[in-house]
Parts: sequence; structure tokens; C-alpha cells
Amino acid sequence: MKFKLIIVFIFFNLTAFSQDVTVKEIDNYIGSVDSNSSLKLNEYDWNEITGSHIDHGATLKIWKLEGEIVKIEEQFGASYGRYTRLTYLKNNKPIKGIETEENFEFNNDDIDYSNLNIQFKMEIFVTRFNDLIGEYEFDVIEEGKRMATDPYCDLNSFFTIIDEIDDL
Repeated sequence: MKFKLIIVFIFFNLTAFSQDVTVKEIDNYIGSVDSNSSLKLNEYDWNEITGSHIDHGATLKIWKLEGEIVKIEEQFGASYGRYTRLTYLKNNKPIKGIETEENFEFNNDDIDYSNLNIQFKMEIFVTRFNDLIGEYEFDVIEEGKRMATDPYCDLNSFFTIIDEIDDL
């Protein structure tokens, strides 16, 4: 019994360590993307490309390196603040997503448009792809509390933008 417990403990520690390395590798790659000055940036008006209407504006930014998309930013304005979703890709596959919800502060029941604070941040690290079920596996870090956005029922839906921008 002790032997089995030791095996399980060792397996758990090795698994946890390997996931930490994966997250560090992903963050290193993200750093190289964000610091790469040779990326080509294309900006779009979300309302024009989707035919929808966002009252306080919405933009879509796509960064490419040698024709391959490496970063996508979706940003939506609202009367209460701003919602941003970043997607990083490597070899045309998502490797990290970052979602932030920023809200303006209230002073004396008035909105202070000069003070925008992050209320919620979620980082989604794509640690592997499960071929058996055909879905990504994730490590997720959340900070703060959602004030206006809804949580995802399925984290795979975070990356649906990739399928929607094939022709951009």
C-alpha cells in the first residue's frame, strides 16, 4: 500500500512540475511575440466585419508574422468600461488566451471616465490537445470578479474567433 501511495505521489509531483514548465514556455513565447517589431498589424472595425452594432465601439486587431497569425485582440467598449480578449497562436493553434474586464470608477454616483481599473482577468494556457475527445486542455488563472461578462460554459469557445477570421 505504501509503495502505491509513493508512486501516486511521485506521479502527481512530476505532472505538476511539467505543467509549470509548459506555462513558463508559453509565457516565454508570448514575450517573444509581444517584443517582435517585425509583426504586421491589421486593424478592423468589429461592427463592419461582423455586421453587428456595438454602441461604444469595438475593434479587432490581428498581428501576423510571415503571413501567419500570431496574436488577435478583440476589444469592446461599454458605458461601464472595456472588455478585451487576447488570443496568442503558435503554428495556427491557440496557446494562450487573456480576458480582461475593466470598469470605470464611480465618484458620487457619477462615472469617472478618467479612471479605468481591471476588475477581472483570466489567463487560459493551452497545455495540450486531447486527441481522444478532440478538445484542448487548459490551465486557468483567474483574478478578481466578473462584473458584467458571463463565464464560459466551455473554454474551447474562447478561441472561436480563430475560425471566424480565416479570410482577414
